[in-house]
Amino acid sequence: MKGVGFLFLLIVVFYSCKGREVPVCEGMIDNQRVNVSLQKKTDSAYVLLLYVDDKLHSSWPLDYPVYRYDSGDITGNGKPDIAVGVIKPTRFDPKPDKRLFIFRITDDFYIRPLWLGSRVSQPLEDFCIRRDEIRHMVCTIEREQSGNYLVAEYRWRGFGLDFERYIEREIPLKKAKKLLQDNE
Repeated sequence: MKGVGFLFLLIVVFYSCKGREVPVCEGMIDNQRVNVSLQKKTDSAYVLLLYVDDKLHSSWPLDYPVYRYDSGDITGNGKPDIAVGVIKPTRFDPKPDKRLFIFRITDDFYIRPLWLGSRVSQPLEDFCIRRDEIRHMVCTIEREQSGNYLVAEYRWRGFGLDFERYIEREIPLKKAKKLLQDNE
């Protein structure tokens, strides 16, 4: 009988998480209130939802597990960009790994991909957007070949992310996470 109770609890937890929207960013664009949220469809499928004045206006499916999301004005155009970390394989790297996707909001309020990155300089572990400048930076934790980690900064340059600098290299994951947290 205990097994049936556990199974029931597991089903309730699964269905209570499914369909829930998590806010990603909100603000004003051209005197209209804009909200972006992330909705979980299944364990491995999500959708970005863009609301304009509380009405659903656009969506973008993400058919991959999401491990992190953030937002900021990465391009410097005065509009929020949405950064989503997904776990997926690529054509040249068939092993599912953490990747970074960046989306923009168009002038007519649609979510469109800005950059669907297969990789930064090293395998990606985590990221955040640093908001202390006019054009926000993407900070990453990446796995070094040695097994240690590095923390780096990237700036948007035209078509993609361009390496700016290493904050620190050859450090343990715990220290890298602390540095990333300090840069949020």
